[in-house]
Amino acid sequence: MIPSGGVARTGAPAGGAGGVRARLASMITLHQFEVSPFCDKVRRILHWKRLDYRIQEVPLLRAPGIRRINPIGKLPCLEHDGTFVADSTDIAYYLEERFPEPPILPRDPAERALCHVLEDWADESLYFYEMRLRFTLPHNAKRWIPELVHADSRVLKALAPHLLPGMLRRLTRKQGVGRKSLQQVLADVARHADALAGLLEGREWLVGRALSLADLAVFAQIRCIRGAEEGARIIEACPAVVTWMERVEAATAKPV
Repeated sequence: MIPSGGVARTGAPAGGAGGVRARLASMITLHQFEVSPFCDKVRRILHWKRLDYRIQEVPLLRAPGIRRINPIGKLPCLEHDGTFVADSTDIAYYLEERFPEPPILPRDPAERALCHVLEDWADESLYFYEMRLRFTLPHNAKRWIPELVHADSRVLKALAPHLLPGMLRRLTRKQGVGRKSLQQVLADVARHADALAGLLEGREWLVGRALSLADLAVFAQIRCIRGAEEGARIIEACPAVVTWMERVEAATAKPV
């Protein structure tokens, strides 16, 4: 079942897996907004696990229609074998259960707990900084708002630059980050980047000795922060973070 008006495309090349695994994976559809860090997180999980999938890009104007398959109305939404799973964290745990290799969740209880905390930090804190920087500052919004509505009608594409920054500004104000001055926001982002660099000191991954959901969740948000001019300057001043990002990108980029 697919919301009407979506744009479908293949997310990974078919034919790489065999047997039951390939048949199951071929039934995966990711309903998404391409520019969403949460959708990026899920795509990278699928890439890491080498699962074939197709993408259903949901136009912003038709996003409310996703409630027909997902009552909470959130994207990403994963469709697999007749099951619909919403929320990037729930999708991650679902995929880990159905396709456990290679894993994204540590087996050690302490490491698994730290993975959970870092994912939550990314999803519930870093997310609002990337939103503030990418979509509410005029020079950044000029680049990113068209990306957000690229699957929509020409009318919405024309209206979006005038309407969406204000809507997202109100959302970040309600959450709290939007009530801070830009100087305060950038100071916060710099502290987050320094904390991330500290976590990475002497290690390749955020938790344990292997890539985990923590890396994917934090990477997705930091990548978006880096997509803003101000965020890029802060992140690129942290060589350990940049090197880690290159490592995550190499491990989870779309297969070719």
